Amino acid sequence: MPLTTTEKILSRVLGAPVTAGEIVYPEPELITVHDWYVVNFAKVLDDLGVENLYAPETVMLVTDHEPVAVSTYAAERQKQVREIAARFGISHFFDVGRGGHGHVFPVELGFIRPGMFISGYDTHVPNFGAVGALAIPMLTEVSEVLACGSAWLRVPETVRIELTGRMPAGISIRDVAQRLIADFDDELFDYAVVEFAGPSLADISVDARFTLCNTPVDLGAKSVLVEPDATVLDYLADRVEVDLDPVYSDEDATFRWRGAYDIDVIEPQVAVPPRPDNVVSVSRVVGTKVNHAFVGSCASSLLEDIRDAASILAGRQVHPDVRLFVTPGTQEIWKRAANEGLLQSLVDAGAILTAPGCGPCAGGRVAPLASGEVSINTGTRNDPGRLGPNDADIYLASPLTVAASAVAGEIVDPREMLRNG
Repeated sequence: MPLTTTEKILSRVLGAPVTAGEIVYPEPELITVHDWYVVNFAKVLDDLGVENLYAPETVMLVTDHEPVAVSTYAAERQKQVREIAARFGISHFFDVGRGGHGHVFPVELGFIRPGMFISGYDTHVPNFGAVGALAIPMLTEVSEVLACGSAWLRVPETVRIELTGRMPAGISIRDVAQRLIADFDDELFDYAVVEFAGPSLADISVDARFTLCNTPVDLGAKSVLVEPDATVLDYLADRVEVDLDPVYSDEDATFRWRGAYDIDVIEPQVAVPPRPDNVVSVSRVVGTKVNHAFVGSCASSLLEDIRDAASILAGRQVHPDVRLFVTPGTQEIWKRAANEGLLQSLVDAGAILTAPGCGPCAGGRVAPLASGEVSINTGTRNDPGRLGPNDADIYLASPLTVAASAVAGEIVDPREMLRNG
């Protein structure tokens, strides 16, 4: 029976063939929970009288949403998270300074491999699809999985997008990702797994694939994954200790939709308030004054993103009316960026570095906006209140566009600065 990648992964986990639409109870091979929910799940388990986790060896706790405690309340929560990790015997606990963003560093450290089934408390856990894993976001039902091993799941249909063409100079994968979710209907993505494939993948790095997997969930996708190719297998070869067994959709599998998408985006893209899919070409918003800029988040905090920002900022200065924050995604990215001299370029330009993790994207706990201010950043969402006040405006763009706008003090097309060096 021809199956999609998603159907094959769930069939392996369940030990029997399953197809889209069936209700199943798969047991995740990894469950990730970030610092803002750990105390809550422990309380739920206490209320239910659950003393032990179903499979503590599959659980990973991560302090990434608020790695720097900016209040005594936050410090107390971090203390509680440490106590809960010890109480439940969770060995995969990554405290402050141990990993970074929980949607990125598990791939770096070899926890994630193609064909895995993962659940996590956060809508952007599908980042792990960058290397061909199936990661399903959960909210409060993650407590059920921690206690019982699984929760019900309707096997999603698959939307297969075959990428064609090449990105022009000055266009980044973030521009493609934002344009893509604007071009597709949210009804098509609703509760589907978006599967990226096609000839253009040969030119798309693993770093860029994190960005591709990040944006469709904000259009209602259940998960996102990229067909694992030689780029992924080479990346993981020295990181994963077990044999890699990538999974691919059968050519004659049943898809909700299958088609080509040309990534030859001709102009940088900007998501204007209040939705991440409210995307326009940068020329439509050029000249919009900004007070705040940010490069980071699980969508755009990879080494390539830091390189892009530094390529603009090297030899330039952040505009005096702008605060620019840069959050490398992980400890490894921070170290590599430092070794390449990128962090020095950022600091020399007037950027402010923040601890690896979510950075300002996590609800503005770090570097929020003031009332009436305008931010351009690489975060995941731009709804009112995302970075503090409801009357502050948030524009989402690529690291190139964000860095260039921080220098100019207003939204600009970054290609002119790239041409001028």
